[in-house]
Amino acid sequence: MKQLLISTFAAAVICCSALGQELKPGDVIWEFETGDVVGSSPAIGSDGTIYVGSWDKNLYAINPDSSKKWTFETGDEVHSSPAIGSDGTIYVGSLDNNLYAINPDGSKKWSLGTGLYVYSSPAIGSDGTIYVGSWDNNLYAINPDGSKKWAFETSGNVYSSPAIGSDGTIYVGSLDNNLYAINPDGSKKWAFETSGNVYSSPAIGSDGTIYVGSVDNNLYAINPDGSKKWAFETSGNVYSSPAIGSDGTIYVGSDDNNLHAINPDGSKKWAFETGSDVWSSPAIGSDGTIYVGSSDSNLYAIKTSSTGPAESPWPMFGHNAQRTGREPSPVVDTIQINAFSKSASPFNLSFESKSGSTYEVQVTQDLKNWSKLGEVKGTSGEVKFTDSRLPKVPYKRNYFRVKLVE
Repeated sequence: MKQLLISTFAAAVICCSALGQELKPGDVIWEFETGDVVGSSPAIGSDGTIYVGSWDKNLYAINPDSSKKWTFETGDEVHSSPAIGSDGTIYVGSLDNNLYAINPDGSKKWSLGTGLYVYSSPAIGSDGTIYVGSWDNNLYAINPDGSKKWAFETSGNVYSSPAIGSDGTIYVGSLDNNLYAINPDGSKKWAFETSGNVYSSPAIGSDGTIYVGSVDNNLYAINPDGSKKWAFETSGNVYSSPAIGSDGTIYVGSDDNNLHAINPDGSKKWAFETGSDVWSSPAIGSDGTIYVGSSDSNLYAIKTSSTGPAESPWPMFGHNAQRTGREPSPVVDTIQINAFSKSASPFNLSFESKSGSTYEVQVTQDLKNWSKLGEVKGTSGEVKFTDSRLPKVPYKRNYFRVKLVE
């Protein structure tokens, strides 16, 4: 039997709170046992539910206290990492050749069959379209009702998980050595050829630069028009998917045992050495801490100069640290704040919200670097946010804002 272990190293990634507990980084908060290897990355719902796949053929929904919420059985191993739609639907692939849509209560919504294994993790566009790769060489676009929208054929297996640009362009790697840019209608925009298979999933910078690894030992930076910006050579294959910090630093793992930090111009910033290959795709917490696993059986938390993920269309695998795999819906309305406290904690504010939306409350002292205080689920009216951890920095003023994140 295999276990999913949650430690305080991963607190920012999995939304488990250690507030009020006398725990130090590295302490295990809980363990959840599955029937086989857990190769899937967890995704976290807005209510804190953790979704993760196992090679025992199941997708698990786990409550924040580690109790099992439900289990959904597929026909084969689940390597794919789940994505979560704005309505709470969970999407995940299986080696039984299917992409599954699962209701929040664990019941099957629909499944769509591809021609071969689905290792790829799905990504969800702002219009609800689900994109996922298959071992049958195709990237599929699927409507929210489970009908096929289109399929884009490459010349190799599609293991990579797609990323979605601000203009709706879908970027995905293939084992034919290419990164593809695909228009929202399924037509080819361009292809960028590397010298090795592209298992890595791309990330997108705030300026539109696309970053992806290749098993030719390189991390590539590619301009939005498909031309090469630069290549950073490591000493091992790059299966890892890059993550981009708020200061533009790119973080990626390599088979040379290192997590590499790379400047936006392609020069080396630093490297953190682990005891074995780094296939894991790093996640960036709201405070800029990098969380990454290694084949040496350790999860590392590494302090960086970043203050969080980049403000970009797709800064890391799974889009965010919760790995929801979902592109935020366009923000079209202003948020009306009705009231907020101006004195000591607990800090609270009230604002108008929309049902089904999620709002993020943030704080700053310099109006440049914003930190997340928490999330609020919208209703059809006013909601109130309260937090007793109001930062108290002598001689500095705190500023707050509310952002619609989905």
